[in-house]
Amino acid sequence: MILEKPAKTIASYRVTGPYATTVKQGFDVLIPWAKQLNLQDADWLTLFLDNPNTTDPQTCRAEPSVSVSKDFQLPDNSAGIRLQTLPAGTYAAYHITIGDGNFAKAWTDFFTLHLANSGYRPDGRVCYEHYLNDGSLTGVFEVVLYQSVEKIAVIR
Repeated sequence: MILEKPAKTIASYRVTGPYATTVKQGFDVLIPWAKQLNLQDADWLTLFLDNPNTTDPQTCRAEPSVSVSKDFQLPDNSAGIRLQTLPAGTYAAYHITIGDGNFAKAWTDFFTLHLANSGYRPDGRVCYEHYLNDGSLTGVFEVVLYQSVEKIAVIR
């Protein structure tokens, strides 16, 4: 599905290393911080800054994040957490249930089966996961994968 998304302010904690382990480590820092600020009902996301197929997994960067209001100010107990804005724009979206922990396969399916046939391509800005539930308790995650995109020009 292709859709337009508004800008969103988020608080993020950057981690570096293999996504399968570091994303959880980032949330281990971010979740207690967010609970202290009563943000647990906000949107939970992870931004991915590197392609693990072309970047050494040890240097892959991700940013587990929680949405905040536009006027949110970081309190003093925010070491390592920074505010940023997800850009508004056109995104490809893919809603999936992940029950086996294989987020990498979900991304591969998104890019190869859905995005490849959409008439759009990644525009190099941002890709992220939006978690619709807390799958850490059951191992089943409802997730929407987002990739900012641009329309592929038709050559005649």
